[in-house]
Amino acid sequence: MLSYHMPLPGPWEFRFDDQSEWTPITVPGCWEDAGFPKDRAGPAWYRTMFVLPQELAGRRLFLRFGAVSYHCEAFIAHDSGEMCSIGTHTGMWDTFDLALGDVATAGERVTLLVRVEKPASLIGGPESPSLPGRFPLRETLAGFLPYVWGHSHGGIWQEVALVAAGGTRFLDAWIHASADGYVFVEAELDGPARVMLELYRPDGGFILSAEEDAVREDTPAGERYILRMNGPIPDPRPWSPADPALYRAVLRAGHDDRVELRFGLRSFEADGTTLRLNDKPIYPRMILSWGWRWETFAPNPGVERVRVDFERLKRLGYNGIKCCLWFPPQYYFDLADEMGMLVWVELPMWLPRVTDHFRQQVYVEYERLIRQARRHPSVVIYSLGCELGKDVGADILGSLYAMTRSMCGEALVRDNSGSGEAYGGLLNEFAQYYDYHFYADLHFFRGLLDAFTPRWRGAHPWLFGEYCDYDTFRDLRRYRNVDGSRPWWLSADATINPTGARWINEAPFLEERLRAQGLWERSAELEAVSYAHGLLHRKWTVELTRAYREISGYVITGEADTPISSAGMWDATGALKYDPAEFRRFNGDLVALIGWDRRRDWVRGGDRVAWWDVWSYTAGTLVRPHLIASHYGAESGPARAVWSVAFDDRPPFASGEVTADRDLMPGEVREIGVAEFTAPDVSAPQRATLQVTLSVGAQQTENAWSLWFFPADFWTSTRNVALYDPTGRLRDLARLAPQAVEVMHADLRGNAGARIDLRSSPFVVVASAWTRALSAYTRSGGRVVLIQDGDGPPGPVATVAMPFWREALRICEPHPAWGDFPHDGWAGMQFFGCATDHALDTQPLGGLTRPILRRIDTRTAAVHDYAAELTWGDGRVIVSTLRLYGGAGEQPSGIARNTAAAYLLLCWVRYLQG
Repeated sequence: MLSYHMPLPGPWEFRFDDQSEWTPITVPGCWEDAGFPKDRAGPAWYRTMFVLPQELAGRRLFLRFGAVSYHCEAFIAHDSGEMCSIGTHTGMWDTFDLALGDVATAGERVTLLVRVEKPASLIGGPESPSLPGRFPLRETLAGFLPYVWGHSHGGIWQEVALVAAGGTRFLDAWIHASADGYVFVEAELDGPARVMLELYRPDGGFILSAEEDAVREDTPAGERYILRMNGPIPDPRPWSPADPALYRAVLRAGHDDRVELRFGLRSFEADGTTLRLNDKPIYPRMILSWGWRWETFAPNPGVERVRVDFERLKRLGYNGIKCCLWFPPQYYFDLADEMGMLVWVELPMWLPRVTDHFRQQVYVEYERLIRQARRHPSVVIYSLGCELGKDVGADILGSLYAMTRSMCGEALVRDNSGSGEAYGGLLNEFAQYYDYHFYADLHFFRGLLDAFTPRWRGAHPWLFGEYCDYDTFRDLRRYRNVDGSRPWWLSADATINPTGARWINEAPFLEERLRAQGLWERSAELEAVSYAHGLLHRKWTVELTRAYREISGYVITGEADTPISSAGMWDATGALKYDPAEFRRFNGDLVALIGWDRRRDWVRGGDRVAWWDVWSYTAGTLVRPHLIASHYGAESGPARAVWSVAFDDRPPFASGEVTADRDLMPGEVREIGVAEFTAPDVSAPQRATLQVTLSVGAQQTENAWSLWFFPADFWTSTRNVALYDPTGRLRDLARLAPQAVEVMHADLRGNAGARIDLRSSPFVVVASAWTRALSAYTRSGGRVVLIQDGDGPPGPVATVAMPFWREALRICEPHPAWGDFPHDGWAGMQFFGCATDHALDTQPLGGLTRPILRRIDTRTAAVHDYAAELTWGDGRVIVSTLRLYGGAGEQPSGIARNTAAAYLLLCWVRYLQG
């Protein structure tokens, strides 16, 4: 703290430049919070009156602004009517001082007026024209928040205070201390001074005091006086997430000025692909934050709110947070230091339009922000922008990288989070770590990891700067203001909810769409099911990530639901979506994982990977999950895994214990052993749970996975099945059902050359393509299961490309075609082998279709189907885009290896036969 600090809480008043009436407003805050138009960039005026305390006579006075968005000029007005400018500032994130100089004296009552302009947003989407304003959004460092809710926040959004100093004051102070207790103190002053330093332990105990003169130096900012002191302190207590010990330093420039700093003893470095904190391996498990808070448009929710959020994140297993394209208030960093949360600072460069103004501001603003962030031991990673394309070249990123590296101590730095190679940006990167942003359907994720694993590149840490989102369904019936009205973001009124920079603004239309589909009253059910979807998606993705030794950490998207996304850990009411204990199973220091045997096949003259359905097994099959530890805890020691497999509410039918052949060390990812057992004999499909308890020394964790078991040879007793396979995708169905009859066009038409009379017996035709012959056969009363590939020949229902696992609910609607196929009302990992990237557009067909497996888009509420029963003339056809034959990503190679999918097909055949 400075020796004198007097907040100016107001009362404050506000008006736009073209208005004459003043309105009360809260400072800190933004004018959007006060109900003023969201899409007006200003200019706007703030004013307040205060008295300069008499006790400050003879001292230099400054107004300290925590942050103002975006450009401001401040004036002091006297009772006489005289008004004097005291300075301007451009940049919406950093703290700055404006000197009062001789425009006011101690004991005088003055009026402070601040003229503010915020970045002018866009009309409707990232590529749309700009709204009126001097500072177009994409020419500023406004970050990503405008794309979250449409606009930048405007106004004095952090505290304003009167501060005082003597003839010399501190302009900057920074303490960098290593884990071994060696402390480096650096301070910059605007005049000569003999500086006294006092250091105190985390428990408040005094350590030492020292004095030294600041030395005059010429800097780019002009003449400055620099203090540099260094030396060891006894009995060091390093800072870490497990023990966030904070020391205290007091710097005094004689009687002129005083600064108090907290600092931690910590080292952070890359050791090949391993990150080390205080020489011990650490695995950053971070959450992505865009700075959005529902209670305020400015990212300044207050100390207690941030404290609660950090506590919740820690309970979920996170040890850090990425400030994605925004820069928080200083108390946010202070809390991260106190609570042991690692911080990744991503500086706010997103979709920039590189103008002269942008080029000038980016260096100025970045230097200010780095100075503020580097004081905190929690800040360990920087990125200079996000998903930057070709518009930002080496001339900008190279110099920013060099500046940041020179200022930030041991923190790691990268030019472009997401990488230039992935987003069409700079290919010769400036980076100390690899960083990708994979938002993938589950069955394609392993392929991405294998392709991007940099085995032949330099050994650097690989971090996911953001990834692994899943948008949950929102039960909008729960979202009401105190007066019962809808929140602003659900309004279709453009004056209340202008789209601005958002590329999606679907929320106002969701209720109408859900009501039209008869889904509105099912909202609570759909929301709960979507949370199960989200947990599964995160669990599978993170567990696969943790199985790669080359990957060093991740950032999960995201912290909170926003107007454009419902991928948060908590929703718009602040309610947590996931059980912390369950989430920590895969998001902790020590995680139990499973892997599977590998197989190959000789295909068309060469070896290929033979993927198979690792989640589903027929009776008598050998099941061999490999039990793996991803260990980033504190202890080394013997590693032991105790496992069991049981059906719901039944004792285990298989169990065992495996022990690693040597002690497991922190930072290792290693197999402990194999849990080998034989799939039990079942008369009908059943789900079982594989439960694993993993111990390393005194550390212990648990994890669990669902497995599905099916009767042996379940196709062999089925008769009257015809296979019509023009595409060849179902060619290996004959391995499961040798009694199935292969038919051709002539058989469907019943021509004289037909080999079989399909109409004489209750045949069900399983088809891989829709042809005129099949259409005619069905129309005349045939029964068909059509596997309609979205990229193949058109079928009776149009298809639409869309993800299976992401941004969607997969609902098993009540339909007798399910038979005894095991599901809990939604599609989980038993559908891994047949997940598809196309869905059926059944809406135009109206009452002709009956859904079986339905897709509900969680962002738009659009409804499609993955499987539906269709009336076609006098016949019936189950049409599905599910890839029962697998083949996408790491899906099984053919239906014969796709156990659950093959059984699902059998259920559909039996239904049509019945």
